[in-house]
Amino acid sequence: MPRMLRICWILSVASAVAPDGRGGGDPVPEEEREENAKRIPCPFLAGLYSEGILKPDRYGRVNSQHLKEAIVEVGSTVPNAVFPSFGTVRFREEDMHQTERHWDFGLVPSGFLDQVGLEEDLSNLWLNIMTMNVPDKCVDAAGHAEVPSKFPCNANPQHVQHGYSTTIRDPRYDSEDPTREKRFKDWIEPTLVMDKSLSEEKVMTFDGFCALLARITAEGDLSGEWSLGKNFTIPQSNLQHYHPHVKGQHALALYHWQAWLAWVGLWEAYGYPDGSGEKFMTESDLRRFMLQGKLPKNWKKQTFTLEDVGNTMMALEGHNIPFGDEYARALKQRFPLSEFLPEIATEWRYMTNYAATQRGLGFFEDNIVNPMPGPSALVV
Repeated sequence: MPRMLRICWILSVASAVAPDGRGGGDPVPEEEREENAKRIPCPFLAGLYSEGILKPDRYGRVNSQHLKEAIVEVGSTVPNAVFPSFGTVRFREEDMHQTERHWDFGLVPSGFLDQVGLEEDLSNLWLNIMTMNVPDKCVDAAGHAEVPSKFPCNANPQHVQHGYSTTIRDPRYDSEDPTREKRFKDWIEPTLVMDKSLSEEKVMTFDGFCALLARITAEGDLSGEWSLGKNFTIPQSNLQHYHPHVKGQHALALYHWQAWLAWVGLWEAYGYPDGSGEKFMTESDLRRFMLQGKLPKNWKKQTFTLEDVGNTMMALEGHNIPFGDEYARALKQRFPLSEFLPEIATEWRYMTNYAATQRGLGFFEDNIVNPMPGPSALVV
């Protein structure tokens, strides 16, 4: 069988494999679910949890299978769901405090093996979505967190923090702003405009979206492993500490990858077409995501693809996002398809090209983690 036909046949079989639903826990009462959702910094993951689509176990964990299936359930193509599921869910089931990240399989092989039913080992990789914030960090050998909770502390919350973030869903600011309304007004409201040709309420257009990313880049929280220092410095930054082999322009590019993938994914999944080929989001939808951790009211499943996400990330070039052009240009070198492929294979090829972009920038060069604090750090 010719190579291309063999690939297409495998992928057609893969597409027919039904989700197995493994890795999820039992649903919790709505009131408890709303309280737990406040702990999840990612508004999309919080929305999936609030809807009862993403069902963590009693410790707050989901495995790579379950996260992928949840993202697909709300409209994503499978390849588009591979990176957040197999790219971030990388801790063994017995590793309650997430002390060692495993790269047993690459991203594309992980997704491929999953789809053809060879997923047993991959389903043993887990992520705690309830301990993704800085205050969830383990501070002693007994497993205490900086701010105690009913969930196991996380030795490495920097792995799931973006290179830069707003502070809206950051619990460190909740004592001063318990409803998070002040932070929403600070970060989101300046990007909203009234355009009655689009909606009866204020909206965020693509220009506002770019302005938001530009501001977060310059003024956002810098708690992630890919974070630069203040004023975009590399020396003494988290990025230099956790990824010492990533230098210069590559470091400036990878500073953006998490924030862009997350925000653009949200934009493509829940933005509304504006009639000109671009999208917009409404204030009410943004409020539900950012303040309540819920999906838009009366949301409807619509397909969103890695092709769309990648094209939008490339379209961010030239929009005055500090050093964002470094990442957009890196994507332009590897992400677009260079040959005709049958439709069934295109999304997987985009996945391959996206992973190649990350690899070319040095994404997989380092895997530095924080161990659990030693006995000398025990807090009594």
